[in-house]
Amino acid sequence: MDVSATLTRRLAGLLLTVVERRDFDWAFGFAGGVAISASCPWRILIDGRIALTVSDDRQKFGLPAPVDAQDQTLRLLSQKPIERVAVRPDTGDLSIIFPEDAALELLNMSSGYEGWQINMPGLNVIATGGGELAVIATPTPSPGL
Repeated sequence: MDVSATLTRRLAGLLLTVVERRDFDWAFGFAGGVAISASCPWRILIDGRIALTVSDDRQKFGLPAPVDAQDQTLRLLSQKPIERVAVRPDTGDLSIIFPEDAALELLNMSSGYEGWQINMPGLNVIATGGGELAVIATPTPSPGL
């Protein structure tokens, strides 16, 4: 299975609706019941430059108020539909590409721990330690149940 092509078919056109910092990871919610959890570093690129990273959250950087990565992520990406998705086959890094040269990148950084997980109706994809991917088809409930 070409995971990048499958994810692109399933996610293209969806909008980011929720970003949440949790105790040990970050949650990104998209329309259509798609949820991504990231317990690895992530960053947003705009025009090929780093616009925001997980490390920027709550940092002041001499600004009037600390950076709120939840709000900034929504401001940068929520109005842009996903164009395509790419997964690096050697590391399991995930890139979600948006219009106007914008991208959300999740960097799988462990040889032992899971870096990120995508849950959607009918399919889960997990970046396992060491860069492998676990692709799991899940049952879709029948209408009326």
